[in-house]
Amino acid sequence: MKTEIKEIKEVRHAYGIESPWEISRMTLERETKEMEVHVICTDASVLRCPKCDQVCSLYDRRPRRWRHLDTGEYRTFVVTEIARVQCSDHGVRTVLVPWASASARVTFAYEALVIDWLKETSVSAVARLMGVSWNTIDGIMQRAVKRGLARRAAPSPAHICVDETSFRKRHDYVTIVSDPNTGCVLHVSEGRTKSSLQAWYAGLTPAQLAQIKSVSMDMWPAYIQSTLACVPGAKEKIAFDRFHVVKYLGAAVDKVRRQENRELMKQGMDDLKGPSMTG
Repeated sequence: MKTEIKEIKEVRHAYGIESPWEISRMTLERETKEMEVHVICTDASVLRCPKCDQVCSLYDRRPRRWRHLDTGEYRTFVVTEIARVQCSDHGVRTVLVPWASASARVTFAYEALVIDWLKETSVSAVARLMGVSWNTIDGIMQRAVKRGLARRAAPSPAHICVDETSFRKRHDYVTIVSDPNTGCVLHVSEGRTKSSLQAWYAGLTPAQLAQIKSVSMDMWPAYIQSTLACVPGAKEKIAFDRFHVVKYLGAAVDKVRRQENRELMKQGMDDLKGPSMTG
């Protein structure tokens, strides 16, 4: 049984509701522990096309609701008959609302809380904490990443680092490009193939490619080939990281020692055999 909250104070800002949208009523469903904030548009003459922002005529309205932050023990939803407009250039379009993004079914305030949680733990854990599906949390994360990338200035680093990292018990790899001066991750792509790195190079202009002064990487052939193919003067710009240089140098020295030790042992000499030189 729903109970209507009759005294509604100026609380629209708590839900991200702005003019021409107003709260018409608020109801509680005690059995399901749900609260609904019903919103109406008070001026249909200012409805705009979400693509070109021109004022358009009302086409129709459709019911929709968005999950909001809980109010005490009640799960809270913003509910409205959302308008669709007839745009002369883009056809029928659903108008934007101030409390949520176009593709979302949760409010901006709800997304902000989820994003804070995602900084601390996994998608699955946040889904359990918030009582929603994994897909809902993942969608919020994807939209946040998209907004962040849209705000970020075009990368123009003079120095880059290329590396791979494994996940899922080392069965899968991703390629990571970063700026060593800022620590900013510039690109992440699946795999550690030639195309994994070329996908990032392909997004740069010839001028941006030319201004790259150094590319630090391990000795993975796919990364070397990709850089040689895309970066002007790459032979003088590739810098292999010291860890892998020392690793391969040590392996080469050990291989030669083993070969020479076998030859010397055939001659009855064990000069290269000892506790500190055995492999």
